[in-house]
Amino acid sequence: MEGKRSTGGLFVVVIALGVLGLNGCGGFRNVASEKISAGDKAVSGAKESNASLNAPVELKAAEDKLREAKAAFDKKDYENADRLGDQAWADADYAQAKGSTEKTRKKADEIRQNIKTLKQDIELLTKKITLEGGK
Repeated sequence: MEGKRSTGGLFVVVIALGVLGLNGCGGFRNVASEKISAGDKAVSGAKESNASLNAPVELKAAEDKLREAKAAFDKKDYENADRLGDQAWADADYAQAKGSTEKTRKKADEIRQNIKTLKQDIELLTKKITLEGGK
């Protein structure tokens, strides 16, 4: 009788591990799907922030990783899809940040140029007033 109990207990343990294994795979599939979705949103956000103008290389890297993540997911390679989804999100976030920084830098350069032009105009006006004798 005792042998039957241990076999029955072993059977329950094997079934439990099988169920856990199946849930684990499904869970990993869901996590990979969520990571791809997050990467997709991040790429869209980067595009909307004009990263294609100010960080095109970084945006392309994010788009490539996202495409690879989707391909891995389709092949049921959820571990790779998960990793690539994370990388796509990170690359898109970087592209958006770099694009924003580059846009700000360009505005700052434009403001510096405007200030330089104003200073030159003031100097010319000052010289003109001095030549005219303060009139």
